[in-house]
Amino acid sequence: MNTYQKIIDLYFRSMKRFEELERAPRDFGTGDLLYSSEIHTLQAIGDTPNINLTALAEKLGISKSGVSKFTRKLLAKGLITKNKQIDNDKEVIFHLTEEGCIAYEGHARFSVAVFKPAYALLSALSEE
Repeated sequence: MNTYQKIIDLYFRSMKRFEELERAPRDFGTGDLLYSSEIHTLQAIGDTPNINLTALAEKLGISKSGVSKFTRKLLAKGLITKNKQIDNDKEVIFHLTEEGCIAYEGHARFSVAVFKPAYALLSALSEE
């Protein structure tokens, strides 16, 4: 099997596996089962401390109402906090709780493990 065929084969296998991973909720070390949309929201908050609803929606590429739905779930699970800006009572910002940090770090480890074969194959290729 040539390199191009290996890449195509890996692509389709990884897409199938990725779809399976996206559907099933997973525990990232907190005892809470988190769906893909929830952990990616949590990840975006962890990557950008003090992020507001609008910026979070832009970062995730979804509507503000979608972000509100996911953040409500994360608030109920105690993984994030929601606070008002000191200088602006209308603007709400999000932070990870201690449990949220555990899930954030667990997701990072999970991602490395899942994508390791793809990284290994891609690192063998030249930029051209």
